[in-house]
Amino acid sequence: MRELPRLDQDGLYRVPSRLYWLLVLLLRPYLCWVVTLAMPSDQRQILAWFYPITTDFLRALIIAVPAILLMAVLSQRVPYDPKLRRGRARRFWFFCWRQSRWLLLINVLLDLYWTTQHLPAYVSVRAPWLLIAPIALLLALFYLLKSRQLPLLFSEWPEPKHQTTVDDNSARSD
Repeated sequence: MRELPRLDQDGLYRVPSRLYWLLVLLLRPYLCWVVTLAMPSDQRQILAWFYPITTDFLRALIIAVPAILLMAVLSQRVPYDPKLRRGRARRFWFFCWRQSRWLLLINVLLDLYWTTQHLPAYVSVRAPWLLIAPIALLLALFYLLKSRQLPLLFSEWPEPKHQTTVDDNSARSD
C-alpha cells in the first residue's frame, strides 16, 4: 500500500527532508565558502582542499546558482495572508516552482558531469573523500527520477487566503 504524502499546516504537501538534503548537496560550494569565511585567518586554506584551483571554485559557485533560486522559491511557498503579512502569490515564483524538478535534474547532471571531469588522477588513492560528492549526486539523480512525491509537490502552489467579511460571517451563522 502506498503511503500518501503528509500535509503541512497550510494544507500543502510537506517538503520531504530528502529535498532539503539535495539542496545542501548542491549548495556545497557556498557552504564551504561560508565555513571558510567563519574560520580564523590562519586556517582559511580549508577551501583549497576541495577546490585547489580558484577557477574550479568559481565554476562550482556558478553551477549552484539554480539551487539558490530554488531556495528562494521554497521560501515563498506559503499562502498569502494579508493579516499576517506573509507569503507572496506571484506568477514568477509559481512558474519557477513548477519547473523546479527539471531545474534540479539539470543542475544535478551538470554538477555530476563537472565534478567527475575535474577529479584528480588516482583520486581513490590520494583523496578518496572527493568521491563522496559524485556518489551523492548519483543518488540524488536517482531520487529525482524515481520519486513519486516530487511531481505532486511541484505541481501545487498555495492559494491566497482571503479576508472574511462581515457578510460572510453572518451567512455562516445562519
